Amino acid sequence: MIIPHIGFGTWPLRDEVARDSVAMALDCGFRHIDTAQAYDNEKAVGEGMRASGVTREDVFLVTKVHFDNLAKAKFLPSVRASLDQLKYGKVDLLLIHWPPRDDALFDPAIDALCEAQGLGFAKHIGVSNFTPKLLRRAVKRASFPLIANQVEFHPLIDQTKLLAAAKELSLTLEAYCVLGRGKVLGQPAIQQVAERRGLSEAAIILRWVMQKGVIPLVQTTKCKNAKGNLTALDFTLSEPEMNAISLLTKTNQRFIAGGSWAPDWTDGA
Repeated sequence: MIIPHIGFGTWPLRDEVARDSVAMALDCGFRHIDTAQAYDNEKAVGEGMRASGVTREDVFLVTKVHFDNLAKAKFLPSVRASLDQLKYGKVDLLLIHWPPRDDALFDPAIDALCEAQGLGFAKHIGVSNFTPKLLRRAVKRASFPLIANQVEFHPLIDQTKLLAAAKELSLTLEAYCVLGRGKVLGQPAIQQVAERRGLSEAAIILRWVMQKGVIPLVQTTKCKNAKGNLTALDFTLSEPEMNAISLLTKTNQRFIAGGSWAPDWTDGA
């Protein structure tokens, strides 16, 4: 897999907190850092990476293009601005953060994303918050492979169709909101596994996400929690444990609706 199996998310961290948290996460062992133009913390993320002492080549860095920057005149300048903020010549993965609200921008935005890779601004490219229908359209349009779609993913949302589309198109899902804004914690099916194994509920949830073939993104400002999250790399859930947790997806709860810029989430085609 090109993308490290677990990532450190930086929303909504800002300024010194963002810088120190990124440095802390890297010190604890994370090697995958996720930011975005919309987070207004790219400068701090870059500073945190340098403060950590971990070499740039050892960190998989992701940023995302804001939905207001998808027009041709804004796309590449916004990516250059992100690189200037980060103080790096390229990112490892560049994503379109939300699908274009104006359908006329869809193809030009995908073209600009591919151009950014062609210019060396990103090693790899992908999208975020794309439905199966939009994902297929994007892959068909793209002149370079799209390797990822970053979406809401946790045990309380049914993303079966999106997982199937990702597999069909040979790309990876990255998961944000993996704890469902805390709503996934406290579920008896998860609590029982955590208690039996002597692990945190968060570690169990992250491991469930990983065994679904999805890359979880987690955020914390505490080293203890960061190290606890990384324990998800060290064990495997049994098939009965996976199945018991997967039953929770029937509730199909979405916690990041996306407002006016969101796509039609019911588009499961």
